[in-house]
Amino acid sequence: MDTYIGLWGWAWVVVFLALFIGIGIWGMRKTSNDEDFAVARGSYGPVTLAFAFAATIASGATFMSLPGMAYSKGFATLWYPATYPIAIYVGMILAIKLIKRAGDKFRSNSLPEFMGQRYNSNFLRIAFALVSMLLVYYIAAQIVAAATIFEVLLGLNYQHGILASVAVIALYITMGGSHADIMTDGIQGVMMVLIGLIIGVIFFLGVGFEGTGPSLINDALVKQDPSLGWDNYFKEGDVVFGSFWLISLIFIAHIPFAMNPHIGKLAFALKDPKQIRTFLLIAIPVGSILGFTVLGGLHARALFGADFGDVIRPDQAIPVLFTQLFPPFLAGLLGVGVLSAIMSTSDGLFISIAVIFSNDLYKKTFAPVIHKNKSKEQVEQIALNISRVAIVVVGVVACWLAWNPPQFLVVLLWIGVGGILAGATGPLLVGSLWKGATKTGAIASFLVGVISFGVGIIYCFVLKDVPFKNPFAIAGTCIIAAAVTMIVVSLFTKKLPQAHVDDMFGESVPANPTK
Repeated sequence: MDTYIGLWGWAWVVVFLALFIGIGIWGMRKTSNDEDFAVARGSYGPVTLAFAFAATIASGATFMSLPGMAYSKGFATLWYPATYPIAIYVGMILAIKLIKRAGDKFRSNSLPEFMGQRYNSNFLRIAFALVSMLLVYYIAAQIVAAATIFEVLLGLNYQHGILASVAVIALYITMGGSHADIMTDGIQGVMMVLIGLIIGVIFFLGVGFEGTGPSLINDALVKQDPSLGWDNYFKEGDVVFGSFWLISLIFIAHIPFAMNPHIGKLAFALKDPKQIRTFLLIAIPVGSILGFTVLGGLHARALFGADFGDVIRPDQAIPVLFTQLFPPFLAGLLGVGVLSAIMSTSDGLFISIAVIFSNDLYKKTFAPVIHKNKSKEQVEQIALNISRVAIVVVGVVACWLAWNPPQFLVVLLWIGVGGILAGATGPLLVGSLWKGATKTGAIASFLVGVISFGVGIIYCFVLKDVPFKNPFAIAGTCIIAAAVTMIVVSLFTKKLPQAHVDDMFGESVPANPTK
């Protein structure tokens, strides 16, 4: 199957990359210290941040792995886009108010720093920072997706696509930091919504078939394999969509998803806590539209049949669908939109890991000891330089992890985020709602979540004879265990000083009083 779209693909990619490198240069002019680089505090309104937030959540897995699972598993995959947006936004609604308000008051530059401030605990700050380094697996998943786009649409060698993807992202993020991240993500979010709507329209019209309507796609799927059709609410025997309990664990696994450092930090960039409601009212429908991508995987399977998976990986379903249904001019533009989904998540991930080195480890841990005689301005400049060097290092590690592509990106992604979410559930999610959460409870919850997830991943993915390989179920189970641990231990351990709790949950201060 020929998917190469010629010069149009290269033309759109060049325009796209030039635009975002230009935004990186603009962002560099707005970045004068490590706080600007890390969070761009109080710099953006709810509309820009809503699209940036939705784009950051909708990673390469949304446009590549989710359609790939739909191609392989059929209509049962619809459970995923039906559950994950609700879960993510429920978690965000529960936690964002405290994270924004207290984060601005205490000038938090990252979620690990905020976690440490919430409980007066250096251990939690450092431990969450170190665990957050697992985000490099998340980056690797995005790089795999980007390289796949270069491979399918442009005919570029997969490994060359990896190098090109990392080089471009690292370049504009190294220059512009969070300003470049948020502005590019906002633009990319608009493009991604349009693509999600296009995928939905061509699915419901049955484009490529004789006639009109989604029933044509369902009929084609049933002819190939009856288990793929829409009469199957669950896919019998499947480790992801095989039962209602497994679907419930997908929902639970995504509730603390916004506690990922690269997502939660966007709250700090909002100009005013009073804009949170507007932000959520825009972000929720925008993010939900992006789940329409699953329909593209069903469409591709119906059109191309089972042999498609023998020639091209299932994760390539969306770009291949575009090349077969649309002329090169439009296919190239839509392919760039998919690339937007990948880069909009990758850039925030790069920044989050860089800030771990510059802020959570250097500025908050080592600088008070090794650079106690340096001025605040000198420490800020060193931290900014560390951030930029760290981005290059992270890029090299991500290239190494992505060099050989996995069957489904989502597995690689969840190896990276599952432990982070399990560790953050108690201290950040429960702790944002409950003033009675204690330091001991937070530490116990963090350790239970992270360790249990690590054991689960090793047991299910390293031991070759274990058939149950479901990262969502592992994460969901560990999140439940962490939340229960947080509540039980907090009920029987020493409370935080009341003055600290009142300060944490009290009135906010302006996000950026200097501006």
